[in-house]
Amino acid sequence: MKQLFSFIFKLAIVILLAVWLADRPGTARIVWHGYVIETSAAFLGLCVLFGALVIYWLFRFWHLIRHGPEIWRLRRNIKKQRDGQQQLVQGLAAVAAGDAPEAGRCALSARKALGVTPLTRLLHAQAAQLAGDRHAASEIFLALASDVDSAVLGYRGLIMEAARGKDWEEVERLAEKLRRLRPETPWLNLIRFELSARRQNWDEAKAALDSIARARLLEPAELKRRQAALLAALAQSAAHHGELDKALQAAEQAVRLAPGWTPALIMLVRRQMESGHKRAALRTIERAWDQAPHPQLAAAYRGADADPLDVYKQFARLCRGSEENPMSRVALAAAALDADIWGEARRHLLALVGQGQATQGAYRLLARLERRESGNEQTALQWLTRAVDAAPDAAWLCRACGAAHAEWQGSCHACGAFNTLDWQVPGQSRASGEISGGLLAAISE
Repeated sequence: MKQLFSFIFKLAIVILLAVWLADRPGTARIVWHGYVIETSAAFLGLCVLFGALVIYWLFRFWHLIRHGPEIWRLRRNIKKQRDGQQQLVQGLAAVAAGDAPEAGRCALSARKALGVTPLTRLLHAQAAQLAGDRHAASEIFLALASDVDSAVLGYRGLIMEAARGKDWEEVERLAEKLRRLRPETPWLNLIRFELSARRQNWDEAKAALDSIARARLLEPAELKRRQAALLAALAQSAAHHGELDKALQAAEQAVRLAPGWTPALIMLVRRQMESGHKRAALRTIERAWDQAPHPQLAAAYRGADADPLDVYKQFARLCRGSEENPMSRVALAAAALDADIWGEARRHLLALVGQGQATQGAYRLLARLERRESGNEQTALQWLTRAVDAAPDAAWLCRACGAAHAEWQGSCHACGAFNTLDWQVPGQSRASGEISGGLLAAISE
């Protein structure tokens, strides 16, 4: 359409020029070396125009003869570059989609069109990773790392490969080599944070996380989650070493960053208890219970008063408005059982059974109730038998490796992953055995 309009526009100009010349007749006379040439001005103008066109096309022909091969080679290279770039784009899309055969095909085509460049090597390495050929991927990343211009790409790939293989000593060695070569590389702080957290060096991890925050390497929500988890771990470590003021301060900061996060709340309650602020601990539990009921919060609340009847009354106030919650029912039943209020304990436990929410712990409470109330060992045994087939009680489980923990802690004691402990029922689906939450995702962006 654009070409058509251009042709019409040029044709219109020619017609207008012809009409203009026709409306303005005149005579042109040329005397040259005894020759006299007389003609109309319009014809002379056409001759001049025709002569100019002949000269132009002669020049174009001469230019084609002289520069034609060079222009052909240039156009051919441009086409190859365009095709290679297209193959790179398609290859990266195939990597993102997890299509290993297509990624490999595009990597070969891009390399054929563009030659051996850092980008074609990177695509080839990613295609090899996707196909499960870690040896080939490592070889390509080593080649990238040996070139100063592509060293960051190479070391990033090697570090990710070592992290996938859980070779953290190799991760640290490679990160140190890259730091000496390119100390300004921002995501090195992510590696520094990961390694410090795995060593449970929380002060070093905090320094690394502060650098990450200044460089804006993480989304604000993810940064807050890591900061809260780090502060909770720092509070736990400080309390273990007897630094109660430091522990309390860190726990308070963790709750401010993540107000409804159960580990931070548990950590704050315990640090308040240890520091002698029992009333503050009770208020913390009471504010958090409706949104984050938890047996460890209930245990701390129960331990605040020695008289079982007063403890039950406190739990009745605590659970007012959330009695239907299974955790509230278990807490009320346990408190009623300790206070020998048999009817209330039975009501809450049987409600859990009737709703299909009774866990092994609830059935054990029912067995204990039968023994304490009536000494009926046979009925107690029946409840314990039913407990065998019931859902297990929730526990702190690592979503990276599945290891169970009695308490929340910053790093899993089995695999070392940071902030991967969730309160969940054993056997529920969890993330595959990947390294901790953000390292690979963050440095691969």
